Amino acid sequence: MTPILSFSVKAEELKIEEAEVLRYLGYKRHEVTEEDKLIVRETIAELRASISGKGCFGRFPVSLSEGGFIEMPYGKIQSRDLSVNLKNCSEIYLAAVTIGAGFDRALRKAEKTSIAKAAICQAVGATAVEDVLDILNARLAVAAERENCRLRPRYSPGFGDYRLDQQRGIFSVLNPEKHAGITLVNTLILAPEKSVTAVIGIEPLAGIKA
Repeated sequence: MTPILSFSVKAEELKIEEAEVLRYLGYKRHEVTEEDKLIVRETIAELRASISGKGCFGRFPVSLSEGGFIEMPYGKIQSRDLSVNLKNCSEIYLAAVTIGAGFDRALRKAEKTSIAKAAICQAVGATAVEDVLDILNARLAVAAERENCRLRPRYSPGFGDYRLDQQRGIFSVLNPEKHAGITLVNTLILAPEKSVTAVIGIEPLAGIKA
Protein backbone atom coordinates (compact mmCIF):
# COMPACT_ATOMS: atom_id res chain seq x y z
CA MET A 1 0.00 0.00 0.00
CA THR A 2 1.27 3.47 -0.92
CA PRO A 3 2.17 5.49 2.18
CA ILE A 4 0.35 8.79 2.52
CA LEU A 5 2.56 11.41 4.13
CA SER A 6 1.39 14.52 5.95
CA PHE A 7 3.26 17.81 6.29
CA SER A 8 2.75 21.25 7.78
CA VAL A 9 3.97 24.74 6.92
CA LYS A 10 4.22 27.68 9.30
CA ALA A 11 2.47 30.86 8.21
CA GLU A 12 5.72 32.81 8.38
CA GLU A 13 7.23 30.47 5.77
CA LEU A 14 4.71 31.62 3.17
CA LYS A 15 5.71 34.44 0.84
CA ILE A 16 2.15 35.72 0.17
CA GLU A 17 3.61 38.27 -2.22
CA GLU A 18 1.84 41.58 -2.58
CA ALA A 19 2.11 41.48 -6.38
CA GLU A 20 0.49 38.05 -6.54
CA VAL A 21 -2.42 39.15 -4.34
CA LEU A 22 -2.95 42.15 -6.62
CA ARG A 23 -2.88 39.83 -9.64
CA TYR A 24 -5.64 37.71 -8.12
CA LEU A 25 -7.60 40.91 -7.56
CA GLY A 26 -7.34 41.68 -11.26
CA TYR A 27 -5.13 44.76 -10.99
CA LYS A 28 -2.82 45.66 -13.82
CA ARG A 29 0.52 47.16 -12.88
CA HIS A 30 -0.29 50.68 -14.02
CA GLU A 31 -3.59 50.64 -12.11
CA VAL A 32 -2.10 49.98 -8.67
CA THR A 33 -1.80 52.91 -6.28
CA GLU A 34 0.37 53.12 -3.19
CA GLU A 35 -2.82 53.06 -1.14
CA ASP A 36 -3.83 49.77 -2.80
CA LYS A 37 -0.45 48.28 -1.95
CA LEU A 38 -0.69 49.45 1.65
CA ILE A 39 -4.14 47.92 2.13
CA VAL A 40 -2.92 44.61 0.69
CA ARG A 41 0.17 44.59 2.92
CA GLU A 42 -1.92 45.34 6.00
CA THR A 43 -4.40 42.59 5.11
CA ILE A 44 -1.62 40.04 4.59
CA ALA A 45 -0.13 40.92 7.98
CA GLU A 46 -3.54 40.74 9.64
CA LEU A 47 -4.41 37.34 8.16
CA ARG A 48 -1.15 35.48 8.80
CA ALA A 49 -2.24 34.59 12.33
CA SER A 50 -5.27 32.74 10.90
CA ILE A 51 -3.26 30.65 8.44
CA SER A 52 -2.18 27.09 9.19
CA GLY A 53 -0.65 25.43 6.16
CA LYS A 54 -0.80 21.65 5.93
CA GLY A 55 -1.43 18.85 3.51
CA CYS A 56 -0.71 15.30 2.43
CA PHE A 57 0.71 13.52 -0.57
CA GLY A 58 1.46 10.08 -1.97
CA ARG A 59 3.47 8.63 -4.84
CA PHE A 60 1.65 6.38 -7.30
CA PRO A 61 2.22 4.58 -10.62
CA VAL A 62 0.52 5.94 -13.73
CA SER A 63 0.33 4.79 -17.35
CA LEU A 64 -0.75 6.59 -20.51
CA SER A 65 -2.28 5.22 -23.70
CA GLU A 66 -3.49 6.64 -27.01
CA GLY A 67 -6.55 8.83 -27.08
CA GLY A 68 -5.71 10.65 -23.88
CA PHE A 69 -6.47 7.68 -21.65
CA ILE A 70 -4.65 7.51 -18.33
CA GLU A 71 -4.57 4.70 -15.78
CA MET A 72 -4.69 6.73 -12.59
CA PRO A 73 -4.33 5.15 -9.12
CA TYR A 74 -8.09 5.50 -8.73
CA GLY A 75 -9.09 4.14 -12.17
CA LYS A 76 -8.92 4.78 -15.90
CA ILE A 77 -9.82 8.29 -17.08
CA GLN A 78 -9.60 10.28 -20.30
CA SER A 79 -7.93 13.70 -20.33
CA ARG A 80 -5.88 14.77 -23.31
CA ASP A 81 -4.61 17.84 -21.46
CA LEU A 82 -3.37 15.87 -18.47
CA SER A 83 -1.87 13.27 -20.83
CA VAL A 84 0.23 15.97 -22.46
CA ASN A 85 1.29 17.22 -19.05
CA LEU A 86 2.32 13.71 -17.95
CA LYS A 87 4.24 12.77 -21.12
CA ASN A 88 7.14 10.39 -20.30
CA CYS A 89 5.90 9.90 -16.72
CA SER A 90 5.29 6.49 -15.17
CA GLU A 91 4.77 7.86 -11.66
CA ILE A 92 2.96 10.81 -10.14
CA TYR A 93 2.43 12.51 -6.83
CA LEU A 94 -1.11 13.24 -5.74
CA ALA A 95 -1.33 16.07 -3.23
CA ALA A 96 -3.91 17.99 -1.23
CA VAL A 97 -3.09 21.15 0.72
CA THR A 98 -4.96 23.77 2.74
CA ILE A 99 -4.41 26.90 4.81
CA GLY A 100 -6.90 25.70 7.40
CA ALA A 101 -10.30 26.46 8.87
CA GLY A 102 -8.99 29.46 10.81
CA PHE A 103 -8.68 31.38 7.57
CA ASP A 104 -12.28 30.52 6.68
CA ARG A 105 -13.42 32.09 9.94
CA ALA A 106 -11.40 35.23 9.24
CA LEU A 107 -12.88 35.40 5.76
CA ARG A 108 -16.46 35.06 7.03
CA LYS A 109 -15.79 37.88 9.47
CA ALA A 110 -14.48 40.11 6.68
CA GLU A 111 -17.53 39.35 4.52
CA LYS A 112 -19.78 40.77 7.24
CA THR A 113 -17.92 44.07 7.34
CA SER A 114 -16.81 44.95 3.79
CA ILE A 115 -17.19 43.42 0.33
CA ALA A 116 -13.91 45.06 -0.72
CA LYS A 117 -12.04 43.71 2.31
CA ALA A 118 -13.50 40.24 1.70
CA ALA A 119 -12.24 40.33 -1.89
CA ILE A 120 -8.73 41.14 -0.70
CA CYS A 121 -8.95 38.33 1.86
CA GLN A 122 -9.99 35.92 -0.89
CA ALA A 123 -6.95 36.93 -2.94
CA VAL A 124 -4.65 36.57 0.06
CA GLY A 125 -6.04 33.09 0.70
CA ALA A 126 -5.63 32.03 -2.92
CA THR A 127 -2.03 33.23 -2.87
CA ALA A 128 -1.29 31.55 0.46
CA VAL A 129 -2.61 28.12 -0.51
CA GLU A 130 -0.55 28.18 -3.72
CA ASP A 131 2.47 29.08 -1.58
CA VAL A 132 1.85 25.96 0.54
CA LEU A 133 1.76 23.88 -2.62
CA ASP A 134 4.90 25.63 -3.88
CA ILE A 135 6.76 24.61 -0.73
CA LEU A 136 5.67 20.98 -1.09
CA ASN A 137 6.56 21.10 -4.79
CA ALA A 138 10.06 22.37 -3.98
CA ARG A 139 10.64 19.60 -1.44
CA LEU A 140 9.48 16.93 -3.89
CA ALA A 141 11.65 18.45 -6.65
CA VAL A 142 14.75 18.02 -4.50
CA ALA A 143 13.88 14.34 -3.98
CA ALA A 144 13.21 13.91 -7.70
CA GLU A 145 16.58 15.42 -8.61
CA ARG A 146 18.33 12.82 -6.46
CA GLU A 147 16.66 10.16 -8.61
CA ASN A 148 17.71 11.91 -11.86
CA CYS A 149 14.12 12.98 -12.41
CA ARG A 150 12.25 16.26 -12.65
CA LEU A 151 8.71 17.23 -11.78
CA ARG A 152 6.19 18.23 -14.39
CA PRO A 153 4.10 21.38 -13.73
CA ARG A 154 1.36 20.52 -11.27
CA TYR A 155 -2.13 20.06 -12.64
CA SER A 156 -5.37 20.35 -10.68
CA PRO A 157 -8.91 19.06 -11.33
CA GLY A 158 -10.89 21.73 -13.15
CA PHE A 159 -7.99 22.69 -15.43
CA GLY A 160 -8.46 21.98 -19.14
CA ASP A 161 -10.38 18.76 -19.69
CA TYR A 162 -9.28 17.22 -16.38
CA ARG A 163 -12.71 17.52 -14.84
CA LEU A 164 -13.41 18.82 -11.36
CA ASP A 165 -15.18 15.58 -10.45
CA GLN A 166 -11.78 13.83 -10.58
CA GLN A 167 -11.30 15.18 -7.07
CA ARG A 168 -13.43 12.24 -5.92
CA GLY A 169 -10.81 9.87 -7.26
CA ILE A 170 -7.96 11.75 -5.63
CA PHE A 171 -9.82 11.67 -2.31
CA SER A 172 -10.47 7.94 -2.63
CA VAL A 173 -6.76 7.11 -2.62
CA LEU A 174 -5.26 10.05 -0.71
CA ASN A 175 -7.84 10.40 2.09
CA PRO A 176 -7.09 14.08 2.81
CA GLU A 177 -9.82 14.22 5.44
CA LYS A 178 -7.85 11.83 7.62
CA HIS A 179 -4.37 13.14 6.84
CA ALA A 180 -4.94 16.89 6.46
CA GLY A 181 -8.46 17.72 7.63
CA ILE A 182 -9.68 18.50 4.09
CA THR A 183 -13.15 17.38 3.05
CA LEU A 184 -14.94 17.21 -0.30
CA VAL A 185 -18.59 18.28 -0.33
CA ASN A 186 -21.23 17.12 -2.80
CA THR A 187 -20.75 20.20 -4.99
CA LEU A 188 -17.08 19.17 -5.45
CA ILE A 189 -15.93 22.15 -3.41
CA LEU A 190 -13.16 21.60 -0.87
CA ALA A 191 -13.39 22.57 2.78
CA PRO A 192 -11.63 24.47 4.25
CA GLU A 193 -12.36 26.82 1.37
CA LYS A 194 -8.74 27.61 0.53
CA SER A 195 -7.65 24.06 -0.26
CA VAL A 196 -6.22 22.58 -3.46
CA THR A 197 -5.64 19.11 -4.92
CA ALA A 198 -3.01 18.47 -7.58
CA VAL A 199 -1.33 15.89 -9.79
CA ILE A 200 2.44 16.24 -10.18
CA GLY A 201 4.19 14.08 -12.76
CA ILE A 202 7.63 12.55 -12.09
CA GLU A 203 9.65 12.52 -15.31
CA PRO A 204 12.91 10.51 -15.58
CA LEU A 205 15.53 12.73 -17.20
CA ALA A 206 17.29 9.77 -18.83
CA GLY A 207 14.10 8.66 -20.52
CA ILE A 208 12.87 11.95 -21.96
CA LYS A 209 11.65 11.60 -25.53
CA ALA A 210 11.64 14.46 -27.97
